[in-house]
Amino acid sequence: MKRILIFAAAGALCLAACNKIETPVAEQGEGTLILSFTTGGMATKSDTAPSGKDASVQDIQAFLFLPDGSLYRRETLSGSEMTKSLERVKAGSYDIVALANAPEMTSVQNKAELEQARHTLASNDPDKGFLMYGTSEGSVTVRSESDAPVRAVIAVRRFVGRVRLTSVKNSLPAVYGALKVDCVFLENALGTWTFGATDAPSDYVNYAGRKAGRNTSADESDFIKSAADAGCAALTFNSVNRSVAAASQESFSLPFYSLPNKVTAADDHFEGATSGDACTRLVVRASYGENGAQQWYYPVTIPNLERNKSYDVSFIISGPGVKDPNQRVSSGNLDVVISVDPWVSGDEYEGRF
Repeated sequence: MKRILIFAAAGALCLAACNKIETPVAEQGEGTLILSFTTGGMATKSDTAPSGKDASVQDIQAFLFLPDGSLYRRETLSGSEMTKSLERVKAGSYDIVALANAPEMTSVQNKAELEQARHTLASNDPDKGFLMYGTSEGSVTVRSESDAPVRAVIAVRRFVGRVRLTSVKNSLPAVYGALKVDCVFLENALGTWTFGATDAPSDYVNYAGRKAGRNTSADESDFIKSAADAGCAALTFNSVNRSVAAASQESFSLPFYSLPNKVTAADDHFEGATSGDACTRLVVRASYGENGAQQWYYPVTIPNLERNKSYDVSFIISGPGVKDPNQRVSSGNLDVVISVDPWVSGDEYEGRF
């Protein structure tokens, strides 16, 4: 009986040893993962002086997700750390997600939760930096430390697109004298989106060129005329108060920002008060004539505004605009040139309104 018990114990030891040998090394080893982050070249080819902190990175949160989507590890890097070596990373495959200039996401426990978390246009700060997001191209496999470290390069890019006023030319009849640019703003910007772009952006800002919640009003008192009237004014409104002499052109560098707006010209409700889909527009409010008696809006449509692209707009004003910021200017009174730069190559298109 005693011999049988000894034999059984020996058998158990043998079984345990065999099980240990059969366990894959990749499941129990640890390795080194080197994370490198790039902003993909944020300044446009036309930017001799980028606007504000267009390309600044204050900090980065890196998330390592397991194949089942659960969070394995979260790392935080300062803006000066665009590369970080992570030691003792459990061998295996990971999807890596990076967030730059974002609030701390310490409660995130899985990838879907992070992707579906919502952020707003107001979360972007031109004086500090813009929200950016990037993922690894496929899974990154970390092997045991007996192998060389694995490097993952993550390119982060902004959620917003930029629309910038670059110049205004006064081509009005000389009798009207100087053209005064009172203010400039974006209307029909979009203000809410998910980090993972799991749905379309939503929630119009400066909808139809009106104060919040007044997009269906035809009352002129509801039209945007000041920063107090605008939503996310730091990103969508600029009080200019600058004159352009007759037959002269003035240069500007006034940036405005919106989350992507996929509305095309064919689906655009460009008809004043509306509750329908509307393209983002850059609007100049200007006045001329004796004591600025002639006051007009000059809206220019940016169809299908995309994230991480820059739209530089030049105005040539030749006649009256419109009294409603969400209506078309009569043909021949406004010419524009819009330069679109996707931070790789650019092209131009012209419009006559």
